[in-house]
Amino acid sequence: MTPPASAESRTRVQGSWTARAIYLTHAAGVAARYGVRPTTYPLFRLSARQGGYLRTVQIARQLRLGKVIRHGGLSFYFLSMPGWPSKAYDAMAAHGGLNVAAAGTPLKQHVDMAILAITGRCSLACRHCYERANLGAGDPVPLAAWQTVVDRLQAMSTGVIVLSGGEPMLAYDELLALVRGADKERSDIHLHTSGCGVTLERARELRAAGLMAAGVGLDDGDAARHNRLRGSSSSFDEAVSALRAFRDAGVLTYTNTCVTPEFVHGGGFWELLALARDLGVGAVRLLEPKPCGGYAGAEPGALFSDADRAALTEMFIEANTRWKHRRLPLVAYEAYFESPERRGCSMGGLSFFAVDSRGNVLPCVFLPVSFGNILDEDIRTIYDRMRASVPRPLHRQCPAVSLAPTIEERAAAGAGLPVPVARVAGEWRAMWGEG
Repeated sequence: MTPPASAESRTRVQGSWTARAIYLTHAAGVAARYGVRPTTYPLFRLSARQGGYLRTVQIARQLRLGKVIRHGGLSFYFLSMPGWPSKAYDAMAAHGGLNVAAAGTPLKQHVDMAILAITGRCSLACRHCYERANLGAGDPVPLAAWQTVVDRLQAMSTGVIVLSGGEPMLAYDELLALVRGADKERSDIHLHTSGCGVTLERARELRAAGLMAAGVGLDDGDAARHNRLRGSSSSFDEAVSALRAFRDAGVLTYTNTCVTPEFVHGGGFWELLALARDLGVGAVRLLEPKPCGGYAGAEPGALFSDADRAALTEMFIEANTRWKHRRLPLVAYEAYFESPERRGCSMGGLSFFAVDSRGNVLPCVFLPVSFGNILDEDIRTIYDRMRASVPRPLHRQCPAVSLAPTIEERAAAGAGLPVPVARVAGEWRAMWGEG
């Protein structure tokens, strides 16, 4: 029988007044730790007017992030930030990572999250897979190249490095080597997996290597709906088993949940939260379907309508703010966070970016527009090129939606996928109102 996780490594979600007290204690600790050491933390700003830490706290409240995840003696406020207190959190603060509202200015020289698709191998046939075009094409990027990328990302101050796929458990030796080789004092290392191939032994090995968190693809509290979306009759059980294994190994867990109308209106949301609570999950991360990958060519409104969005928003806010739900996992609704009227889209390294399984550097996993390939150029060179084209958060329709018809047209005309940014240059500039 598997022994339970120790009290130190068990995940606890704190809501309501407890969360507020933690936030207040955190604010005092942050000011004392960083505010009085300007040489060590030259970009730290407390002032809300400068987009500093106090503004970040305001943003967390506006985004209805009224809970705190406690795990392993650390507090997690956003999934895209390292746990506090830690040296990785210190590194983030030194490079302006707490200045969330200053994205696109010299006061934030920190990348919140980079997602690396270390393999194109996968045994599932998920309808919504954004890597669909790359699956089964082999793994052209060797381990040494990925190791170099991780080193460079850490030198660039990247707070969370996510190892993804395909299914990274099918490249387990490479995955383990990357986790072991990363400097955990500079970044938290996460894994995104469907759960396929996860065992308690492997979960423990990954935790011993320094894996901080695992996001498991779990798309519904209803097993049949989840399995239909994933194209496998065993996927739901594998995902649940993986969450248990990571929990018992002392790894912080969350779900990556691609929402559907059925999930919203068929009870799946509350079913999933109850299941996640019982599995010791820290957060449920909600991702809206985009017209890319397996959904390429789909009408966005048919995938997820305004009515679906309004209903999900109401449930998300209730789950994060009502007293009776204080022990449910934190719900992170990405499209709500990045909507034009709130934070805006912070793709392209303002907050996050991605590298696909063929080495193409993309501004977002849902936006197949390439700024270069890590097999041809240093990732810092590509990153700087991308950042020059993404001057500030985008406060308009999600570019994965607005650019989808153009991307499909250019890809069909011979550009292939992902489309080189030069092939959509006019449309790209127009998003920021440039000629």
